[in-house]
Amino acid sequence: MPLLLAILLAGPLEAAVDAPTAAARRAAADALAAGLDLQAALAAARAFGDFAPLEPGLHEVGVDLFVPRSYDPASPAPLLLYLHSTGVSGGDEFLMWREVAERLGMILCAPPDPDGARGYGYTDAERERALVGLRLARRRCNIDENRICLSGMSRGGHLAWDLALRWPDLWAAAAPLIGGPRLNIAQGQNNLRYLENVAHLPLRDLQGSRDDPALLANLRLAFQRLEALRAPDARLVEFADQGHSYDFGAVDWAEFLGGAKRDPAPARVVRLAAHPAQRRAFHVEIVRMGGGAAEQFVPQVEQRRWAAMDETARRLFLQEEADARTGRLEVTREGPGRFLAKGREVKSFRLLLAEGMFDPARPVEVVFNGRVVRKAVQPSSRVLLREFVERFDRTFLPVAEIVVP
Repeated sequence: MPLLLAILLAGPLEAAVDAPTAAARRAAADALAAGLDLQAALAAARAFGDFAPLEPGLHEVGVDLFVPRSYDPASPAPLLLYLHSTGVSGGDEFLMWREVAERLGMILCAPPDPDGARGYGYTDAERERALVGLRLARRRCNIDENRICLSGMSRGGHLAWDLALRWPDLWAAAAPLIGGPRLNIAQGQNNLRYLENVAHLPLRDLQGSRDDPALLANLRLAFQRLEALRAPDARLVEFADQGHSYDFGAVDWAEFLGGAKRDPAPARVVRLAAHPAQRRAFHVEIVRMGGGAAEQFVPQVEQRRWAAMDETARRLFLQEEADARTGRLEVTREGPGRFLAKGREVKSFRLLLAEGMFDPARPVEVVFNGRVVRKAVQPSSRVLLREFVERFDRTFLPVAEIVVP
């Protein structure tokens, strides 16, 4: 019976996923969940996606796509989200990845951006357009959720860093090219504060050593901090004789991207956040932050002290100020239904629980900053479908949630 219901639910579930706004998707999920058996909902989610064949080569389907010859819509394929540089389109630029894509059977996706002619503006709108492009590609092609990689060049390299730092659980690997994270004193931009979010992520950044000094300072600081965080596979590759350029062949990309695979439910999750809409990582989401956390703030420093600092000292001071205003949550799964959590500037958080992460017959126990919290858990098709319409991730299907404390 669940399989038959899954077949009947395929159309309504696709319609819910394709609803135009998050509010509409949530309403559609709630309507589907009403009176629906959880096992049927799970079967529908696991079987999600009716993907039509695509001819090999270039396609424009709201995003620029390159489809390798080996693509089979019946089998999930890896994908590289590529973010183009200033003044060009993704279709003009991402074909440098064509040989790698053919070797790996990897879809290439390049979202268009009307602001792309002006460089990266560090805006929510640019981030959202890139993620919408990824969503369109995943609805058009059968994509392996655990093998989605991220790259971009120049403007697109800056954006790739920003997406990785703010949505760290979407990617299997990241390869920004002549782009970096931001610590811009004049404009108050700082995403270096989120660097611990990507410490788990395989990273390669190719960069000419004669490029913009501020970009190089940010990159070198980022990789110094990643080394201090014991990031297992993060490497900055510099070219001493180059400026805003690089040698694409300096990395075996087929080996790097081909071996990259996301763990959809890691035992340990760290999430740093300050932006009110960017608090989720894997099965952990900050619900309420402390009053000291802020995405935008004015540092307090005596004028005499500021004047006495050189550029390096000012950058380090501002980074420390931003770190102090960034919420940090670390959650470790110690066994089914048992979690250890530590938070700074975090008042409450949500755990999403898939089957096997808890025992429905027993309360879930969370030790949060030394305080023991026990909560009963009720599996629910509504929890599953609300999650699924947003991420349509067939490899992580939460069926319950709790908010701590």
